Amino acid sequence: MSQEDNIVLYDTSKEIKINGNFNGSIISVEREMNSIIFSDNIQISDQIRISGGLMVGFEDLYNEKVAFSKKADFLWSNLEECTLEYVVLIPKELMDQYDESQFSDSFPFTINMLHTAGLYLDESEYNFKIDHLDFFKGEIIKNPVSLIFNGLTVADRVAIDQRGDPVFYDCIIVGRDQYENLKVSYDPFLNVKIDDKVVKYIIIIGIEELKL
Repeated sequence: MSQEDNIVLYDTSKEIKINGNFNGSIISVEREMNSIIFSDNIQISDQIRISGGLMVGFEDLYNEKVAFSKKADFLWSNLEECTLEYVVLIPKELMDQYDESQFSDSFPFTINMLHTAGLYLDESEYNFKIDHLDFFKGEIIKNPVSLIFNGLTVADRVAIDQRGDPVFYDCIIVGRDQYENLKVSYDPFLNVKIDDKVVKYIIIIGIEELKL
């Protein structure tokens, strides 16, 4: 099996399940809450276990949608009831590119959120709209995570241009191709138009949640 084949550890759409204990940069997508789990480990057998993962998404709170990130252990003991859509292991060479291109945390013109916050939420997907893009026009914000059409992007930073569109820099992109196969890539920047309805949500992970 090639290295590319090993990138996808679990995919309900393609009926892929690779048994084993895996370590590295792992991204899992949970379909019930449309959330994303970041972890450095996963065990796949007749059950799936993640230790110390960071889940990011939106939850209902007092009739509102609120962005959250929480560290927890996750266990799906019955795969028939497992809510994961897919699990990918990011290749080391892509993570090296990502790490090498990151801005310093001390860069003076970059905004770091203390706690996780929702920057954008598409109303057509969630029957609830959040749009703070205009407020951050011309600003650079650290640690964005975005669920996009057919996939997701994890970036070092996002800048909001004068049209109110996000430009992601230093991106790991996970998505499906025209054959619904999962692909992982690195891109120095990703420019998207909000009016094209490509973005489902953008969450800024707070630095408190990123501390180990």
